Amino acid sequence: MPKATIEIPAKEMTTLDFQRTVLEGVNALDQKMEEHKTGVQKLLEDPERLPKSLKEDMNKLKTFANDMTKAIAQLQKIQTQLRQEAVLSFGNPIQRIERNPQLRGMFNMIVRAATAGPQGNLDHVVKEIADSLEVKITPATLRAISARSPEMPIAKAIGEDTGEGATLIIAQLYKEIYDTLAEYGQWATLGVRRVGTKVTNFPVKTARPVANFLTSEGAAISDDTNYAGNTVTQTVLPIAVMLLVSKQLLEDAEFDVTALVMNDFTEAHNLRLDNACFVGTGAGGAADGNFTGLFNGGTALVAGAGGTQANLTKYDDWAKLLTTVAPVVLAKRNPCFWMHPFMLIRAMQVKDNNGRPIFLGALEGPKLNTGALGSILGFPVHSCMAAPSTNAPSQPVCAFGDPDGQVVAIRDDFVFEFSDHYAWNTLQRAFRGYSRAATGTRRIDAFAILQTSPN
Repeated sequence: MPKATIEIPAKEMTTLDFQRTVLEGVNALDQKMEEHKTGVQKLLEDPERLPKSLKEDMNKLKTFANDMTKAIAQLQKIQTQLRQEAVLSFGNPIQRIERNPQLRGMFNMIVRAATAGPQGNLDHVVKEIADSLEVKITPATLRAISARSPEMPIAKAIGEDTGEGATLIIAQLYKEIYDTLAEYGQWATLGVRRVGTKVTNFPVKTARPVANFLTSEGAAISDDTNYAGNTVTQTVLPIAVMLLVSKQLLEDAEFDVTALVMNDFTEAHNLRLDNACFVGTGAGGAADGNFTGLFNGGTALVAGAGGTQANLTKYDDWAKLLTTVAPVVLAKRNPCFWMHPFMLIRAMQVKDNNGRPIFLGALEGPKLNTGALGSILGFPVHSCMAAPSTNAPSQPVCAFGDPDGQVVAIRDDFVFEFSDHYAWNTLQRAFRGYSRAATGTRRIDAFAILQTSPN
């Protein structure tokens, strides 16, 4: 028979009782902590009561702390000495000479040789002084000191443009080459595609099929005849450049000539491909590979009357660009403007109907794609050195459209090579750079080209 269980309801604790219980627990905890602290302090005051292993660890820790203090003090001493050396070396050149036996001896030799006798005795005097001061003197220094004119007064200072002073200054080559040459490479903002063959057909859809409602239950579905398209065929061509450089120059130059040549070859490659992609006429030969660029493959839009220069065009001329391209271009992911930097500066003078410039900087306009300088009518603007820059009547100003509308087929990336065997009978190294590419406009309505008016 199971035992009966009697449950006694717990007494409800008041707020005061709860606070009293908590305080009693806190006081007990404080008391325990104080007792522990007192015990630890007694152990530290009487190390003999500690275990042997713990005493050894504490001694090691104390020794390490002392060593660290000594190391910090030594570092501070060294820093102080370095500061003094810096002052002596740069702030006081006289003390720098005095502290260096070689410099001090050389200075004394020059001064004593300057007060020596006739010119014929200078070589002998200089050698004697050098031997007495135990100074190593090179033949060039000896010639510089011995070349003094005996008529030159002692009171004249040693200058840095003529005389001995000029022989002590060696011109150095600052390792930077400044240029104002254009930089290219905006072809990368277009529809770049990797291809695996020399000849590639790029399909282009010109019309979609049309769907219709069936208005009766037994109506037949007719065969669609609207679906249409074509292809743009591109045959890649090499873009190549070669340069012969003296091997002696490569060995003796202060610059890394190889890196310099490689950078210039890259710009040469980008220039040729930019020309083909943007201003190729289809008949330019070696200049554009007979490819057609987007400025010649797009739809031309002539500015209104009076817009004979880029800065004289109107807001409406620029707005019409958006309605000249195919409507779907505006819905694409990244339609852009391309123009020469000079044309961009002139476009900054064009204002909308509220008197605001149509060009907005990167901080003023909407979020832009990487590489864009700003925006016009909300679309990114790319500066292109290969774009037309002539500010005259009937000349292109800018291009607007879908980057994928101009395909750039890359068969081989830019390759940089060099060889010492090409010009075997000369001490020259041949540098060669080449790539294989093609370009073409897929659709004429993928781009709109703003042109200045003829009058």
